[in-house]
Amino acid sequence: MEKGINGVKKLFAIIFGFVGIAMILVETYAVFGRNVLKIATPWTDEFLKLLFIWSIFVGAAMAFLDDSSICLTLVEDSAGVRKRPAVYGVLKVIQYATGFGVSAFMIKHLATIISTQMRTGEATTVMKYPLWILNMGLMVGMVLVCIFAVIKIVDCKKYFKKDAKLAEI
Repeated sequence: MEKGINGVKKLFAIIFGFVGIAMILVETYAVFGRNVLKIATPWTDEFLKLLFIWSIFVGAAMAFLDDSSICLTLVEDSAGVRKRPAVYGVLKVIQYATGFGVSAFMIKHLATIISTQMRTGEATTVMKYPLWILNMGLMVGMVLVCIFAVIKIVDCKKYFKKDAKLAEI
């Protein structure tokens, strides 16, 4: 399981690297076109918005997987929770369950939005790509958070073992 997760992390790191390079190149072209060539490039804004939405929400899911997103560090440190594995485990389960709940709520509503956009054929103004592709980035991020939350909740069982020590976990 850990090997598969590490493979997913590496794959996403490579993809995000290419997306980041593409975003830099497109924005450089937009600035060059606007300031040097004196031409408007409205497609760059739409394209960057698409890449940005996908990067932010899929990247947030990856941060959730690594526990590198905002977490309860202040509570953990001030309450001495790190010295008591079971209490630390309860806080982590609450954190992951909350992430799951919020993401599931978003998925429910995004499904309605995306299906409506697919049914009506709504498209962006300049590039004319279907608008649901933009919102699908948010949906993919939320689905990943739900999957990762379930994995992490199951993994929390290690905190509730009789001889659990956080230094070893």
